[in-house]
Parts: sequence; structure tokens; C-alpha cells
Amino acid sequence: MPRFSKAARRSLLLVRTGERRRRKCAPVSRRGAHRASATRPCARRPFKRPVASSANAWSDTLIQSIVEGIVTYDAAGRITFFSQGAERITGWPSDEALGRPLDGVLPLARGGSFLEYAPPGGGKRQLGVLTRDGRLMTLAVTGARLIPPTSSAVQMALVLRDISEEQAIRHLRSYFLDNISHEFRTPLSALKASVELLLEEVDSLTSEEAAELLGSIHRSVTGLQALIDNLLESARIEAGHFTIRRLPTNLADVLDEAADMVNPLLVRRRQRLTITQPEGLPPIHVDPTRLTQVIVNLLSNACKYGPIGEAIDLTAERPEADLLRVSVADRGEGIPPAERGNLFRRFVRLAAHDGTQYGVGLGLSVVKAIVEEHGGQVGVDERPGGGSIFWFTIPLEPRKLADGEQSSGAG
Repeated sequence: MPRFSKAARRSLLLVRTGERRRRKCAPVSRRGAHRASATRPCARRPFKRPVASSANAWSDTLIQSIVEGIVTYDAAGRITFFSQGAERITGWPSDEALGRPLDGVLPLARGGSFLEYAPPGGGKRQLGVLTRDGRLMTLAVTGARLIPPTSSAVQMALVLRDISEEQAIRHLRSYFLDNISHEFRTPLSALKASVELLLEEVDSLTSEEAAELLGSIHRSVTGLQALIDNLLESARIEAGHFTIRRLPTNLADVLDEAADMVNPLLVRRRQRLTITQPEGLPPIHVDPTRLTQVIVNLLSNACKYGPIGEAIDLTAERPEADLLRVSVADRGEGIPPAERGNLFRRFVRLAAHDGTQYGVGLGLSVVKAIVEEHGGQVGVDERPGGGSIFWFTIPLEPRKLADGEQSSGAG
């Protein structure tokens, strides 16, 4: 056997190894002969890219799963694509929207053509449009130019995002800031004027005049206290830090304290307050401070929106053995049924019979939060003979939380 160098032997080994691999990978015919035209792939197969149809299906799935709406339209302004997100936003089914003019599916609330105000490629605009059922919504619309792979004609794509709720919150906050300064300024101005008059005329004022000025000061301080309490409670509720501290409480004490707090307002408007409560009611497990705040808010609204010189009824009753119901009835013009559902939302205010609006719209939302944290409910009904009855219910025995369960207001 001839002798080879190390390099030659290594080359020969590599050649023989390659021959064995080719024999192993090559297909064998029935007679055992190797096919020259085809080879069987080895165990290590090359990566195969997905076919075009699979890639298109995957792209369609991604587009349809996007929450925002995607709409494309051609040069004539007719819709060529309408995603599921666009269906949810506009209320138009895709099969009905396709082929329709864009102006017919997305009509502007202020009138005019949507195409005239649609953003150009790379641009963004906010537009008020009407949904299919006539509801107004604000859309953030982003535009893009594209050329479909099957056509040379340029089309426009729009991405629609519903920002109606964001706009409403922004509007409410602006409205709140506009009114909060007025709500602070009014009692502070009255307080300042009364104190200045007392200081300047203290020696010449009669006891009746001094009492009137002190009453004005008391009303201003009470109004400021109620406003600040509602602001603080509203901030805690929004931040998720709202909690209650239950204590055995005498309901009569709570009713009397609330009546004392609103008495200056009652005197000023010459309104009479009647209090009716059940006898023999045992102590209830509530947060006395916050329950007083609830009743003060309801009584203050009844004073402000009720007619001057009319009576206001504060009634506590026990409709069931384990349920307390407290109501405040006024003799105003009442509240239309269509407006009652929004009364307990933040920043919602009603107009009095003379068109005047009071407060910043936080009182009833705070009432609702406090009552619900006690496990109760709130509502408003029409008073027989005219007026409104605002009421709330609270269980006399607090619901016991299961193991591991926490109060919904805990922060």
C-alpha cells in the first residue's frame, strides 16, 4: 500500500465521506440503482419561505385585528377596503360600505365633503363625523398614499381612531376649570365684604345687623367647606384611594348635623325643612362623616333648585328589615326622565327653574360613590304634585367580605 502524506490522507478521507453521504441521501429505485436526475433531501432541509397566499392571509388577519379603522378609497372617492375596526367605529358593515362614496359613509357633522377635509398622505386631522345611526363622534384621521400591487393607480388609506371620549373628558375638564374659579370667588367675596363691614362698623352695628353679617359669613364658610370636601372626595375617587370607615352611628345625629350645616342656606331662601325618621332605629354601621356629606349635598341641591319659600322634606325610613332609605324631596319643576341617567356623573349640572346653574357638577357624583361604597344605591324619582325626590339606600348590616376580597374603594 502506497504511503501518503498527512494532507493527502485527509483529502482522501473527505472524498470518501462525501461519497457515503451522497449514497445515503440519493433515492434508490426498486432495482437498487441510483437515480441520476433526483436526489433525496438530507435530514437538514433548507428553510422554505411561506407562499404568497399565506403571507397575504397573515397580513389581512393583522389588519382586521387592529382596533383602529382602516379605510382605502380610489381616485373617484369610492371605498375599496373597509376593516372590521372601521365597522365597529362607524356602524357600517363592510359589504355595504365597499363601493360607496366616502362622503356617504363618513358624513361630516358640520356639513361639506369628507374628501375635502381628509388629511393628505402623512397628515393627521380631527374631524367630527356622524355614524350610521346619526351619533356624533370625533375621529383622529391619519392619511397615507399607496399603490396596490395589482394596479398602478394611486389610492388613499385612512386610519380612523375614535377620540370622542377623550374629547369629552377634555371638554369637561376645561368646563370645570372655568367654573371652579367662580365657585370659589363668590363665597370668598361675600366673606370678605362681611368681615370688612364688621371691622369698620363694629361699634355702630345693632345686634340684628351683626347677626345678619355673621350669618352671611357662616353661609360663605359652609359653601366653601362643601365645595372643598367634594373636590377632595372626587380626587380620591378618581385616583382609586377612596375608602370609608364604618362606625356604629346614630342616624338622628347625622340628620341633625346635616340640617344644621345647610340651615343658613335655608334661612336665606326662606325654605322650611321637615325631618321624618323612624323611631327605635338601632345604630347603623356607616361612615358618619361621609354619610353627612351625602345628605348635605342632597339638601343643598334641593335648596338651590327648589323654589324660594317652599318646603323641603328629609325622610328616613326602613322599607325592609335590613335596609335604610333616605330621601330629599323638593317642590321644583322636576327633572325630565331623559336627563336622570346622567345626573350622577361628574361635571353634570342642571339648570334651575330660572335658568341658573349652581356648583361644578361634583356633588351628585360624590353622593353616588359614597353610597355605593356602603353597598347601597342612588336614584331620583318624580314627586307627586311636582318636584323631585332624590333618594339612596344603605344596608343596615354591612356585607361581610369573603376571604381575600377587598373593598372596591381601597387604594
